[in-house]
Amino acid sequence: MSRSDFLLVLFAIFFLFASCAKKEPEVDFKPIQIRWNLAQGEDESKMPRKDNCVILLTARLMAEPPVQASSAGELSYEVTYSRSAENPEILKFDGICRDLSIMDKPECRWEATCDADCKIVVNFHNGD
Repeated sequence: MSRSDFLLVLFAIFFLFASCAKKEPEVDFKPIQIRWNLAQGEDESKMPRKDNCVILLTARLMAEPPVQASSAGELSYEVTYSRSAENPEILKFDGICRDLSIMDKPECRWEATCDADCKIVVNFHNGD
């Protein structure tokens, strides 16, 4: 067997294994728009992880089941962020839909936290 034949067989075996490998399901992301608002009296310079938290939170929100299930074509949120009163290392985000006509929908009111390790926790409020 020539070297080129060997490489061709090796490539075919690799392709076969690669195509049979278990693939993780892809997550669809629902488009959202967010207007970020610093809470009154807060100092953004005391929030060194804010940018990382904002990026991770945005990605998380786009994949959340209530957002994915939304009948709205695109969701737009007003989000106020601040440091947690209980623990200033934790950033707190309060989101609300900008479209008042869908305010009673589960995807329209939520709050989230981002801790010192940039772990995001999101809780939806079902319009309560």
